Amino acid sequence: MTVRLFAVVLGFAATLAVPLTESAQFPSKPVTIVLSYAAGGPTDFLARTLGEKVSARLGQPVLVDPKPGANERVATEYLLRQPADGYTTVLVALPHATNPAVFSSLPYDTVKEFIGLVHLVNIPVILTVKSDSPIRNFADFAAFAKAKPGEAMFGSPGAATSSHLTIELLGTLAGATFTHIPYKGDAPAMTELMGGRIVASVNSLPGALGQIRGGRVRAIGISSAQRVPVLPDVQTFAEQGFPDAVTATWFGLIVRSGTPREVVQKLNAEFNAALALPDVKEKLADRGMTPVGGTSESYTTFIRSETERWSKVVKARGIKIE
Repeated sequence: MTVRLFAVVLGFAATLAVPLTESAQFPSKPVTIVLSYAAGGPTDFLARTLGEKVSARLGQPVLVDPKPGANERVATEYLLRQPADGYTTVLVALPHATNPAVFSSLPYDTVKEFIGLVHLVNIPVILTVKSDSPIRNFADFAAFAKAKPGEAMFGSPGAATSSHLTIELLGTLAGATFTHIPYKGDAPAMTELMGGRIVASVNSLPGALGQIRGGRVRAIGISSAQRVPVLPDVQTFAEQGFPDAVTATWFGLIVRSGTPREVVQKLNAEFNAALALPDVKEKLADRGMTPVGGTSESYTTFIRSETERWSKVVKARGIKIE
């Protein structure tokens, strides 16, 4: 080997050694979980609960940075402006998978530019009415919609959320059409329901649980496969004759494509370990959250399957966000 060629080989090896060394030393600074939703809600609770445990395991702070807006697009577009090094991850839900269908255009390719890091939790969707409402189950709500077109108004925490799409799916199965009123989160929808300005509200379980326990609203159906321990008397939609309406508000972390594999595997392992801790399980269960976990690959595949599943509902019901 000539001296010149040997020098070139050494130089090339040196360029490879830098990212490999950085990956091996990961993390050498704080890791940030960017929230797609505002502080104070279920995502904030989830991120901080797990972030505390993962921080202790990594020996670096895990910061939580809310960047809500535009159906999760503010947070995901922010992620694209950060290096693909694992130090920035975004906590997303179903809109991450459905945005390609509900927006006429996106400034990024969801499939090519992001990968799943870890599927954190599933949360069932719950349908509620005012405590004094004569509507007792989903069949009653569907019958009301058919009898009084336009008056069956239901609120949700936002357009194309799993809460919204679950009712659209049920409407398709029942042959009923409802009037959707999107709000900016669970709390405003609950407030409008209790004020009598909408007939029903569909929310993630943690977003409605306090009002249900307080007797201010009544649950008439839940999207889980089985009844949930925190509300054992509430029938599932499957029990009510809609087995295809088993859905969940799911939350998980994504990172940029191109993030070093060893970094993805390390973060995935640490979050899986946090999800398995008994005190974490207890805290999550009290909020109606079921830990999921699994590999980065399984979560990436799951996101793509959700895109396929819900794009059909979006198309059938004519759902668009401009």
